[in-house]
Amino acid sequence: MSNQPYGQNQAYGQTHVQPGYQQPPYYNPQQQQAQWGQQPPQQQYFGAPPPGPTQGQPITGVVPPSYDYERAPLTGAVNPETGLPDKFNPKPKYNDCWAFLLFLVQLAAFIVLSVFAISRVRDDRYNTPSSRQPTVTAGLLSLSGLITMLISVLIGLVFAVLYFFLTQAFPRQVIKVTFAASIIIYLAAAIYWLISGALMPGIFGLIFAVLYAAMWWFWKSRIPFAAAMLVAVTQIAKQYPATFFVSFLGLFVQLVYAVYFNVVLAGAYDMLYDFNRHRTPGSLQVLIIACFFSFYWTSQVIKNVVFCTIAGVYATYYFLAGSPQGMGNSPTCASFKRSCTTSIGSICFGSLIVAIIQTLRAMTAMLRGDGDNGFLVFLACIIDCILGCIQGIAEYVNKYAYCQVAIYGKPFLEAARDTWTILKDRGIEQIINDNLIGNVWAMGAIVGGTLSALGSYLYLIIVKPSFNSGQDFTYIIVVMAFVMGLQMVFTVGTVIDAGTATTFVCLAEDPAALARTKPELFEMIRVTWPAVVQGVRY
Repeated sequence: MSNQPYGQNQAYGQTHVQPGYQQPPYYNPQQQQAQWGQQPPQQQYFGAPPPGPTQGQPITGVVPPSYDYERAPLTGAVNPETGLPDKFNPKPKYNDCWAFLLFLVQLAAFIVLSVFAISRVRDDRYNTPSSRQPTVTAGLLSLSGLITMLISVLIGLVFAVLYFFLTQAFPRQVIKVTFAASIIIYLAAAIYWLISGALMPGIFGLIFAVLYAAMWWFWKSRIPFAAAMLVAVTQIAKQYPATFFVSFLGLFVQLVYAVYFNVVLAGAYDMLYDFNRHRTPGSLQVLIIACFFSFYWTSQVIKNVVFCTIAGVYATYYFLAGSPQGMGNSPTCASFKRSCTTSIGSICFGSLIVAIIQTLRAMTAMLRGDGDNGFLVFLACIIDCILGCIQGIAEYVNKYAYCQVAIYGKPFLEAARDTWTILKDRGIEQIINDNLIGNVWAMGAIVGGTLSALGSYLYLIIVKPSFNSGQDFTYIIVVMAFVMGLQMVFTVGTVIDAGTATTFVCLAEDPAALARTKPELFEMIRVTWPAVVQGVRY
C-alpha cells in the first residue's frame, strides 16, 4: 500500500523534534486500568503474534527489521526519519486528477449559463410593475425579515454550543436520553396517525418504535464505547476550534450557492419555457437535469472538502500530537490545503458518484410529477426507493473512504476498497457506534430547530412586522427558521461526525500509534472496546 501521512515534509509541516518535547510515558495497562476503574482483561496479543509486543508491555516502537508490515503492521514501529508509523509514505501526490478536471468543466459550463440566466432575471425585475404584491422574498430582505432569520440562527447556534458541551460532560446520559426520546417520538407519532385514521403511517411508526426498542436492548453494552469516543472527539474539537469555523464556512458557502443556483434555474426557466402553449420543451428539461447535476456535484464537493479538512485535523492529532515532531503551527490550514490540492481529485470522484445517483432520483421525481400514466408513476416510486437505498450505502462508504483520503492521501478507489475491508472487519461495531452518536446529533438538531422556529414565531406574533401583517407568510417563515436551527446543530455535528469516523479508522488501521503517543486516551477507549488492540488485516 502506498499511503501518505501528513505533517512532516515541506507540504505538511516539520520533521525535527519540537523544543520542549517530552517523551510520553510508556503505555502501562495496570496503571490505566486503576485510573478508569476497570479490571484488566486476559493477556492478549497486540496486533499479531510475536515478535510484536503483547498487551501489558511497553510499546517502544522497536521491532526486528524483518517484520512483515503488510501482514502485521500494528506493532507501533516508527520510521526514525519521520517519527511516523513505518508503513506510511511521506511523499504526497495528486490523485484522480481527471475527476477534478471534469468538475471544473461542468462548473465552467454552469457559470456560462448563469450569465445569461441572471441577465434574464434582472430584465424581468426591471420590467415588473412597482405595484406588484409583496412576496416572501421581499419580506425576508426587509429589516424585520432579517431580524426574524437572525433570531432563528442565533438560537440554533447558542443551542448547538450548549449541546456540544452537554454531550462532552454527560456523554452516556445524553446517548441514553436521545435514544429513549427516539422511541417515544416514533411511538407518539404512530398513536397520533392511528387515531387520525392514517393506518399505514401508524403501522410504520410502530415498526420503527419496536426496532429502536430492540436496538436499545441489544446495543446497551456498546454505549460505553460510544460515550468514550464522544468524549475523546469533543475534547479534541475544543482544542482546535478552527474546525468549527471551517464547518460554518462550508455552511455559508452552501447557502450562498443554493441561492445562486435558484436564481440561475429561474432564469433558465424564463428563457426556454413555452409560455404560449404552457408546456416545458425537451430542451428545457435536459437543461434542468444538467443544472441539478451541477448543483448536486458542486454541493457534494463543498461538503466533502469540509469533511476531509476536519478529518485531516483529527488524523494529524491522532498520529502527531505527543510525537517528537508535533502537529505544526496550524493543522487546520494544512489540512484544508491538502483537501484543496492533493486530495481534491479524490473528493471530486467520490462526490461524482453520489451526484449521479441524486440526479437520477431528481429525474424519477420529475417522472412522478407527471400523473397522466399511473404505471410510470408507480415505476418511478420503485426506482426512487432503490436509488435511495443505493445513495445511503454510497454516502456511508464514502464517509469512511474520505477518512482514508484525508489520513493517507489515497486515491478514491483504493480508499473505498480499504474502507470495504474495514467494514467487513469492524462492520457491526462501526454501524452501532455511528447510530448511537449520530442519533445524539439528530435529536439535538430537532430540538434546536424547534427552538429556532418557536423564537421566530414569537417574534412574528409579538412584533407583528408589516410584511406579515396578514399572517400570510407565518408558516413559511417558521419552517425556514426550523431548517436554520436544524442546520446550526448539524454543522457542529459535522465536526463530531468527521472526528468520530476518522478516529475509528485510525484505531482500526494503527491502534499502536495512539497507545504510543496518548496512552491515557487509548486506554479509555480500550477498556470499553477491548478488540481495538486487534487491527484490521489487509
